[in-house]
Amino acid sequence: MIFLPAGLPYHRGRDAHASAEQRLTMLKLATSRDARFDVDDRELRRPGNTYSYDTLAEIRAERGPQVPLVFLMGTDTFAKIDTWHRWTELFDLAHFGVAIRADDEQWFTKGPGAFPREIWPRITLSLRELLSAPAGKVMTFRMTPLSISSSAIREIASEGGSIRYLTPEPVVEYIRTHRLYQPATQETAVPDATR
Repeated sequence: MIFLPAGLPYHRGRDAHASAEQRLTMLKLATSRDARFDVDDRELRRPGNTYSYDTLAEIRAERGPQVPLVFLMGTDTFAKIDTWHRWTELFDLAHFGVAIRADDEQWFTKGPGAFPREIWPRITLSLRELLSAPAGKVMTFRMTPLSISSSAIREIASEGGSIRYLTPEPVVEYIRTHRLYQPATQETAVPDATR
């Protein structure tokens, strides 16, 4: 599994809550103990706006035309995929594995109807079908029913609450040490350890 920290998504409309370097470091800390995980920082190195289409096109070129690729995301993000750059062409590059979060009210009231109508014919329930072609399908799967999200972790940290057990301990320590997500009035300079 390869984790791709987002660069500067053109549709976000705001800066990230932490710098690219901080987000990359936290992701490496979170995944370092599992040999099945890798981190790809290509979007962070790309100047200007980043587009998933460009990233998937690069990965497709590197992996070859026949290798099945599955791009994982949550239902909340996938429901807005029709707003993405070259979104219909994304299905030529990868399948989409869409995680159903425990607190996704939109999914639990609408199900696949929460997705753009053009996607409905691509939905499959068969893992075999997903792995028998290089791209083009959408498969949903349920996540462990924990209502944890990055925005909730940031909010708890900003209020001075404990985020222990919500994210790996090395990340908890990094956030605490670097005073990330604190309100501007609480931010203080952290001494540069390289001096």
